[in-house]
Order: sequence, then C-alpha cells, then structure tokens
Amino acid sequence: MTAALIGVLLLLTLAFGVGFLVVLVKARTAGHEVGQPDQVSEDVVSGLLSELRKWQAEAAHWKSTAERLQRELDQRP
Repeated sequence: MTAALIGVLLLLTLAFGVGFLVVLVKARTAGHEVGQPDQVSEDVVSGLLSELRKWQAEAAHWKSTAERLQRELDQRP
C-alpha cells in the first residue's frame, strides 16, 4: 500500500511539474507567433550574414590568387 501511495504521489508531482512548465513557457511566449522573428533571431541572422560576407570575400580572394598563380604557371616556358 505504501509503495502504491508513493507511486501515485510521484506521478502527481511529475504531472504538476510538467503542467507548471507548460504554463511558464506559454507565459514567456505570449504575443509571439510561430514563424515570426524576435530580437534574438534578428541578432543571429545579422551575425550569420556578416560571417557569410566574410567567407565570401575570403573565397573570392583565394579564387583570384589561384587564378593568378595558374596564369603564372601557364606563362612559364
């Protein structure tokens, strides 16, 4: 009987814990719709775009370097 009572209390505690977390998450996300960016998303996207521009500039630099070296090799006797 005691083990069953402990099991029921544990189950109720877990259910209340999950319910509390659901209410907490819903309260934090009030006013946010799925698919609409928030401030954190805008910061992440702007950071990723700046990194992308850096990588593209570096790739263009190495491509032009490789083309220049290939031209130099082609012009050697």
